[in-house]
Amino acid sequence: MTGLHLSVIGIGIYQLLRKLTGSYTIGGIGGIFFFFLYVLMIGVTVSVIRAGIMYLFRVGAEIAGRHYDSVTALSVAAAVVLIWRPLSIYDGAFWLSFLAVFAVVVIMPAGQMEKAKTRTEIDIQKNRENKAWIIQIKSMIISNIEMQLFLLPVVLYFFYEFPLYATFLNLLVIPLMTILLSLGITGSFICMLCSGMFKIPGKCMLGICGFILTIYERCCEFFLELPGARVVIGRIKIWQILFYYGCVVGIYVIYYYEKKHTQKKEYAKGQERNEEQEFEKQRKRGNILTGMLCALGLFVLLHRFDSLSQMQVTVLDVGQGDGIFLKSPGGMTCMIDGGSSDVKNVGQYRIEPYLLSKGVGTLDYVFISHGDSDHTNGIEEMISRQKIGVKIKTLVFPKESVWDESLKKLAIYAIENGVQVAVMEQGQEIEKQGMKILCLCPGSDYSGETGNGASMVLSVSYREFDFLFTGDVEGIGEEKLCESIEKYCPEKAFEVLKAAHHGSRNSSSETFLQKVRPKYTIISAGIENSYGHPHRETIERLEKTGSRILATANCGGIEITVEFGGKIQYTLKEGSETTAYEESE
Repeated sequence: MTGLHLSVIGIGIYQLLRKLTGSYTIGGIGGIFFFFLYVLMIGVTVSVIRAGIMYLFRVGAEIAGRHYDSVTALSVAAAVVLIWRPLSIYDGAFWLSFLAVFAVVVIMPAGQMEKAKTRTEIDIQKNRENKAWIIQIKSMIISNIEMQLFLLPVVLYFFYEFPLYATFLNLLVIPLMTILLSLGITGSFICMLCSGMFKIPGKCMLGICGFILTIYERCCEFFLELPGARVVIGRIKIWQILFYYGCVVGIYVIYYYEKKHTQKKEYAKGQERNEEQEFEKQRKRGNILTGMLCALGLFVLLHRFDSLSQMQVTVLDVGQGDGIFLKSPGGMTCMIDGGSSDVKNVGQYRIEPYLLSKGVGTLDYVFISHGDSDHTNGIEEMISRQKIGVKIKTLVFPKESVWDESLKKLAIYAIENGVQVAVMEQGQEIEKQGMKILCLCPGSDYSGETGNGASMVLSVSYREFDFLFTGDVEGIGEEKLCESIEKYCPEKAFEVLKAAHHGSRNSSSETFLQKVRPKYTIISAGIENSYGHPHRETIERLEKTGSRILATANCGGIEITVEFGGKIQYTLKEGSETTAYEESE
């Protein structure tokens, strides 16, 4: 949008000064001066550099009496940006800024626009009194839809979702943007240069700007309330993007092929009628093929090619805290805890982006092990952001007798925001689509503290593969957990253990580890955290049992998938390196 602002301001001032002075040079110098003032105000961004260079090309071409080539200007702008900031190629703003302009100057070619313009002029002549505005709105809608479709792959790759009603919002935002900018600039200058009564016109202009911005905000809120306002697809694959744009190129070729034959048809007027009928058949075939390519491209782009025969568990890198994502083979989605003591806004900037990248717009269940903030503050943040983030259907707590003040407040806050609250007691389970979640602790006989020791412990099973998620359980809570394992799953071997309390000294005792004997142990802890987690003594006890230790502090997020055949795969991400392991049971 800053590029649009720059274009409106720069070109507007340039044309105004050129008309007032009759000089291209004075107009260009004045426009460039205001361009630099604008850059100083908003900062140097990719879209500003792109718009600025293209603006300089246009003004320079008119001053020199040369033809302005928008494709050349766009190419030079892209080269300058990549030389200035090479890593911009990984930035969504770079692709959106340049592809939007590319669509205008290349994908919507002059010949097509002239053709539409000619049709519009004919229609306006026939319906001068009552149809011209309908045709213009229709043309705007079609152009907007074409632009949205062209940019769709970039939006999905970087933002994982697309706003279904964006076309209608743009019809409101874009026409009012020129008015907003003009009144804002003029009103600001009047308020700066004048005093007393002379400021009133400027204040009125700024008041109108505030009214327009309020309209924008209210319209966004209205559209967000509509069904399907946000369609969450997840991060698409590169091959899907290439396939989609391959279909776009195919449509582009068909258009030029059709245009070429249309010109031949015009040249061949007066010839035999059967030749004209052949031209018409070719045009219909072209339209059918265009529709098929468009439908195929959208299907491949919007379809998630994920395996439905696997269970997925991801221990997110949330710093010093816990955040575990579960997905059943049939698509049921859950979180176990979600918080951090050293990452700010962990819900918005760590948990939500990951979920959206996986195509998860709604969580079926969120299990809260206990009330410590490093397990709950991200979830609380997500509850407050449900309209624009990830929705939560049900929040699941341990038995009510172990709730502390934090859990009570979280439960009330969830209910106030339309989230269902449920309690899961020892022995109760949720089983859907082949995945079973069993609550092992706290039991009815637990009488210890309401904090770490009372953590809700969950056993998650898929076929013969079992996970154990222990929250921050330790001390008497861990002793009760051993009894619960003996009672509810005496024959079960836990392949993966999420170490309790981030690998603290007082958790994962030898007795407990001898009973669980995990093949893999995952420790969720922050890098160089002030608590010293995981402790050396805990690591030694885990190594003694032969468990393979995976820590988020070293690996980043740890993703584990289990296939039908009992095959385990886990992915370790260390910086930019990703290593995949695969083993069979």
